[in-house]
Amino acid sequence: MNKNNDDKFFVQGRECGECAVCCKVLTIDTPELTKTPNHICKNHTPGVGCSLYPEWPSVCNKWYCAWRNLSDLDDSWRPDRINILTEFARENFPPPFTGHVGFRFTVLDPHKLAKNRKFAKFVMKQIKNSVPCLLAFGAEENTEQAAAFLNFALEKAVKSNNINAVLRELVKALDACDQRPKITYEIKNNTLVKAN
Repeated sequence: MNKNNDDKFFVQGRECGECAVCCKVLTIDTPELTKTPNHICKNHTPGVGCSLYPEWPSVCNKWYCAWRNLSDLDDSWRPDRINILTEFARENFPPPFTGHVGFRFTVLDPHKLAKNRKFAKFVMKQIKNSVPCLLAFGAEENTEQAAAFLNFALEKAVKSNNINAVLRELVKALDACDQRPKITYEIKNNTLVKAN
């Protein structure tokens, strides 16, 4: 399926297909659509897709994962295949990364991270190029994913050019995310509110 948007920034011929990771993982809080994190959107039917298609809310119509835009991420990087949602991030990064556009990698399957050399190589390349990177994890329904800033944590491993060291540091970052306090949300009167 193809969203109603200008395709000039997309990899030609690349479509979401069966992938609906964004329909589950993302938190949405707009007047036209509200959904909690890690909870499948009420408008999504597995195997069918979005019941609102082709008239998506603007929040959905304007959002795409980085896999749709970056040709150096091959088809195996589709979020439901690699088990990582890669998105462009404009977070409140610490100096000297303040104001930069980077990446947010939301891990969907923590058991596959330790052996994902393809992902580790991509992260190494970004950090070497001073692109800010966040790793996010949290699979509990209605619970926001916690994030860890990778550039400082992986600096030594990346400089050593040791992919196994990078993988170990990625697992440590994931574990740190898993240990952070959980923030749970619910919807009340069509508004997203913290439940705890």
